[in-house]
Amino acid sequence: MNLHPIERVRKMNSGEAIDRVPFMPTLYEHCASLIDKTPSQVAQSKELLIKSQITAYEAYRHDLVTVGLDIYNVEVEALGGNIIFPENNEIPGLKGHPLADNDNLNNLNIPDPEKDSRMPLFLEAAEAIKREIGKEVLVNGTIVGPFTLAALLRGFENFIMDLMTRPEYAQKLMKFSAEVGISYGEAMIKRGLGLSINESWISPPLISPKIYKEHILKWEGHQIAELKTRGLSNIGLISGGNTTPIVDQMLTTGTSLIMADYNCDLKYFKEKAEEAGVILRGCIDSKLLEKGSREDIYNATNKVLDIGSTSKKFVIGCGVVSYNTPKNQLLLFKKAVEDYYKHQ
Repeated sequence: MNLHPIERVRKMNSGEAIDRVPFMPTLYEHCASLIDKTPSQVAQSKELLIKSQITAYEAYRHDLVTVGLDIYNVEVEALGGNIIFPENNEIPGLKGHPLADNDNLNNLNIPDPEKDSRMPLFLEAAEAIKREIGKEVLVNGTIVGPFTLAALLRGFENFIMDLMTRPEYAQKLMKFSAEVGISYGEAMIKRGLGLSINESWISPPLISPKIYKEHILKWEGHQIAELKTRGLSNIGLISGGNTTPIVDQMLTTGTSLIMADYNCDLKYFKEKAEEAGVILRGCIDSKLLEKGSREDIYNATNKVLDIGSTSKKFVIGCGVVSYNTPKNQLLLFKKAVEDYYKHQ
């Protein structure tokens, strides 16, 4: 059985037999390295973004292409955030927070994804990539989750204090942030793209499970539910870090996929994902991927697959692959996945 990535994922979703679990590393700034450009250059150029993602797909033939680079900057930039674009190989970063000093939400409007800041750049690039390789592989866009965007707007410490001392304001800001993501996500859905929500700032110990359950959970659920009404049935809620203490709550949001980072309790995640009927993404450590030996990568891959591969809805990946990760390391990771099935 030699399947195109799109066939492999669709068969997995429908519970049919497949040749191996889908291979889904997280490729953003690493793609820039494959075309000898800096992350900042690619993040500001539709043509380079298209070229870098296509080059990565041709190199790795991974089972999902998610178009992005500095994924946590796009919405906040469109809301007035000052993004610094380094000339070296570091990814662009936010300088200051638009609502840090003036927290008046009346000063902000929901950005127009078709016009504002770099939103059109990413939308048009993803659409072009889908046209070129979309018959072979699913192509996704990405948005920032409501808590993370609110924290980017206010500053993390400020927003945690808001949650404790001004909960009504905090809820209003998260509602606004959710609506920003819904608007941006809708523009992706209209282009036939898949969608994932990145919400890594919810991971303990950054916030407690109690804060997550009482203050944040409902806005993620709201965002996912609203996006589903726009015509997309599968939406993943992605958070790195050890989310084991909050996975039960995350599964109530309506997400179609949960990610177990390398430091999570994968057996527990597997049990919960199977109960909920959602896809589980098991991960190896992206830092190990960058510098680990062949033995390290094979051992880590086998450990994840020993647990997850018996599930009908399971994919394997890693955290964000760094700019400096050698191409051969990622090819080694994929070969470790393929070799695992040769010995079953």
